[in-house]
Parts: sequence; structure tokens; C-alpha cells
Amino acid sequence: MAKLLRKVKKQNRWYRSEAQPLLDAGDVPADPIGDLNTSGNRLSVYRVDESRSNIERIARALAVNAQHLDNVGYVLFDISLLERASIGLDSTRGDTDDSVVNEYHADLIDLTGNKLVTLTRLILLEGESDTILKKRIVELVREGLGSKELPERVRDKLPKI
Repeated sequence: MAKLLRKVKKQNRWYRSEAQPLLDAGDVPADPIGDLNTSGNRLSVYRVDESRSNIERIARALAVNAQHLDNVGYVLFDISLLERASIGLDSTRGDTDDSVVNEYHADLIDLTGNKLVTLTRLILLEGESDTILKKRIVELVREGLGSKELPERVRDKLPKI
């Protein structure tokens, strides 16, 4: 099944074991909802291919959009969760420095508070969370510069050694 990726600030907010008491009570913790900050009732996500081979490329593109390179935490969830949460999906071009990653971009649309809470609950119950460490992000950026997948201006974000 197709998956969607959302970058999150703190991947540990998405630990199912931490959230389980609230999930069992029919609720969700508030902190993960903060990672699903919307704009215009839309939420930016990226399509992940079946083999998951594009996760690192997406994470790299998101990392270079930040002020400085750092760990990239993310949640990964089945696209089928959107239907269960009554959320639409609109394919829109992303705005990263990687034109290929921009094609993976989509927005979750017509969001409401209740839909976000439902999506958060479903991701906590059925999704995955992970982090790509800064050291690996730096390697990926160097590879992206070498292969010309990233523009030369990104080099300024690399740590000076």
C-alpha cells in the first residue's frame, strides 16, 4: 500500500508506547498534533514509493530547507488512513531544492481540528516513526551535491571540517 511521509520536529512524540494509555482511553496526546501544523487547512506530505527507496532523498531535501542540517524525524503512514479520517489529498508541487522530491509532494486538504486528531490517532496506532541522524543527512547532502541532485548553494549548510 502507498505510504505518506510527514517530517516531524520530535520523533519521540510519536512513540506508540508513550501514547498507549491515552489511546486506550479514546484520546490522543497533544504533543504529536503540534507536528501536524497546517497552513490554510492543508498539511504538506510526501509520497513514498513501495520499496521505500526515496525516504532518504525526501529527508535530505527537507533537511536542506531548514536553517541548518540536523536529524530528520518523520512519521510514515498508509495513504488509506486518509479515507478513514475523511481527509482529501491534492497533488501539488513541493518547494525543496530537489526537483525530483518536489514531484512526490502532496497536501492533505480541507483539514479540521477533529480530522487532525483522528489522523494523529491513526498514525499513532498504525503508522511508523523514525529518525535519520544528522551524520547520515550530511552524507546524503554530500552525495546530492556530487550527483548534482542538489544545487551548489546547499554546500554552505555542510559542517566545516
